[in-house]
Amino acid sequence: MKIKVGDYVRTPRFLEVRINEVFENEKEMRQADYTEPTNYRNDEWDIGGKALDMYHMKFAACKK
Repeated sequence: MKIKVGDYVRTPRFLEVRINEVFENEKEMRQADYTEPTNYRNDEWDIGGKALDMYHMKFAACKK
């Protein structure tokens, strides 16, 4: 499975989220402030969230 910008992914914590960025590794994703866990379970990908304000978030994916 390949995840790309614009894809929707179902996560246990936030239900269906739209991917705004894709990173090569977790370190790059964390440095871009996508640090909120989504509890996504997949052997290839990790999904992280970034709080924009109290009511809005962005989400990114990275290869494990």
